[in-house]
Amino acid sequence: MAEPDLRAGLAVASTRTFIAHAILWNIGLFGLLRWPGVADHVIGALISFQTSLIFWYGATPNPALVVNDSCSGSDVAALCSAITLSYPVAWRRRVAGAVTGLLVIVALNTVRIASLHAVASSPDTLTLLHLYVWPTALVAAAVAYVWLWIRWSERGTSAVGSGWARFFRLSLGGLTAYAAAVPWVFTSAALGTVGVWTASAAASTLASLGVQVSTAGNVLMTSRGAFQVTQECLFTPMVPLYVAAIFSRPLQRSARVAWVALGVPLFFVLGIARMLVLALPPSIAERPMFLAHGFYQMLAGCAAIVLATHLTFRGEPARAVSLRTAKALGAATVGALALGPVWHVMVLGIANVVHRVLPATLISFSAPADEQGALAMLPTFQIGLTLGLWVAMTGGRRWATPMRALGILAVSQIALLILLGSLAVADVHPHALSVRAWALAIPLVLAFVAWLPVEGTVAGDSTYRQFWQHTGETFPVLTGAASTEYYFANEKRLLTETFPTLAGLTLLKTDLWDEAKNTRILQWVAQQGAEVVGIDISEPIVHQARAAFDGHCLRPVVSDVRRLPFADDSFEAIYSMGTVEHFVETEASVAELARILKPSGRLILGVPNRHDPFLRPLLVAALSRVGLYAYGFEKSYSRRSLRKMLEAAGLEVRSETGILFMPGWLRMLDLWCHTRARSLTVVTAALVAPFVWLDRHSSRLRRHGYLIVAVAEKPVAGSRRA
Repeated sequence: MAEPDLRAGLAVASTRTFIAHAILWNIGLFGLLRWPGVADHVIGALISFQTSLIFWYGATPNPALVVNDSCSGSDVAALCSAITLSYPVAWRRRVAGAVTGLLVIVALNTVRIASLHAVASSPDTLTLLHLYVWPTALVAAAVAYVWLWIRWSERGTSAVGSGWARFFRLSLGGLTAYAAAVPWVFTSAALGTVGVWTASAAASTLASLGVQVSTAGNVLMTSRGAFQVTQECLFTPMVPLYVAAIFSRPLQRSARVAWVALGVPLFFVLGIARMLVLALPPSIAERPMFLAHGFYQMLAGCAAIVLATHLTFRGEPARAVSLRTAKALGAATVGALALGPVWHVMVLGIANVVHRVLPATLISFSAPADEQGALAMLPTFQIGLTLGLWVAMTGGRRWATPMRALGILAVSQIALLILLGSLAVADVHPHALSVRAWALAIPLVLAFVAWLPVEGTVAGDSTYRQFWQHTGETFPVLTGAASTEYYFANEKRLLTETFPTLAGLTLLKTDLWDEAKNTRILQWVAQQGAEVVGIDISEPIVHQARAAFDGHCLRPVVSDVRRLPFADDSFEAIYSMGTVEHFVETEASVAELARILKPSGRLILGVPNRHDPFLRPLLVAALSRVGLYAYGFEKSYSRRSLRKMLEAAGLEVRSETGILFMPGWLRMLDLWCHTRARSLTVVTAALVAPFVWLDRHSSRLRRHGYLIVAVAEKPVAGSRRA
């Protein structure tokens, strides 16, 4: 026992050191931020930056509101930085965590200042937001960020390929910097001079083609009208995306420098090409302003499709990747031209219905402040980009996923109309750049969650075994949480309904996670008189389950459920809840379970519900993509696909139900509070209680739990199926 005691002592010492360092950092940073020189020049400049930013993006200034250093969010930023700089990881990660946390706090505080300006005319609302709501929200956001950062810093494996992860990180950082810089860059005299050069170069090109054209500074004049090349036309979101793409590719330093240098003439040429759109015949371009302003948005959509294809199918021959890219771009074009108008009318029809309930809803994809046509372009552009990304990342397979994505897309567009309509009532009109960002972001997020390839595992994969070894050693115990008790009650009911008596039954459980960390359901089964056997791929989990079994007889085995060390027809009952979905070969594992099940024996198989009404699979997919889902690779199933999988293994489905009817995020929050913030479990327990009540009083809702369950029976040889 000396070694565990030594480890425990070191852990306590490390925790004390961390806390001491965090306190010292916090005192030091807080004092530094309160020093007059820093308060006047740094904090003052930060406040000026935030107020300038919100006014540029459409907020209306209110002279009655004075924004001083108490509204800077510096105290929360100091706390967040103190914790990240004290945490015992590499200094590179600490500094990156502190800088990212600072950016998060500044972004939220900018929204805070905008909201205070919006309600400045209402003293009661202003007091509520300023003194209560926003201080609490900022602290909560800092706590959430620190927790996510610690989880990320200690992550064992990542489900996303390194190229994808690097591209998303660089894109996020670059676009954030871009959004913060535009109010100043768009008034830059130097960039204005580049606009003059662009107009002149475009005029020379058009003149060589026989078009009547002239220029006056940065204004290009044709028979179609006069068009100004502003800084906004040149400094586009494509710039940070271009840089992110370069640095996410496995290039040598010299090649990277060359590509960065090439960006300057490339974007200059693109600016000229954008102006050439204005010379198209009226039969092709009836709204040249629409096309001109949307030029970089369309270019960004095409670039996203090309990049998605190359990152997804990186290992394939160049010709095959090029063909996939052409198909994806074709799908985007056909989707925009053929489905766009129909989609536009459909969404507006739904918006008109919603308008009767929410009078502030904008019921048209147009607005007085939208002179660039960004809103009018949005529905057609988004459906084309969504379909193009689907073909780029799946090759046009998995038809169910684009249908779900289009449904979410429609909801997002209606939500945007509601938001813009509500802001218009408050006389706030967001900049067209914000609308274009929304137009690009929603399809990209949908593609990121739904179609980004996730690395699965096959039997014998050492990485998979190592992941569960690490998880088994480090994951906290969840026993006693309110949602765990709810889970336990569901499991007991399920076993009691399936087996009239458990006494004398030989039962196999396909993992020992519950026994080591969670509901301890197998202990309850043993108390009912069953002979219990459990397997798990993780040795630490097996040891912890044996230690926690409290004197009852358990036969634990270290084994992979895809390759079971048991003879045919060994068990009368098998209980498998939340196990088989964590690897690619789910069907093979179900076939193994059918092999070792005795004739007339029953298998209870539970897997994540693909049609969970609280959208848990979507949440899991998003967390998995950024390496924050603790349980690794995970699939979800519809009731039909689960039934077909069991029948393919030769089993007969006798009943179908579900357990844990509650939002997945609530279960995650309850477990986090149980392990990290026990004082908050009173709140999460109160949130879980209504779902416990619904489960007891409405059996129909159980079928829609986030784990769907099928009870299957192995037929006796020679018997007919019922």
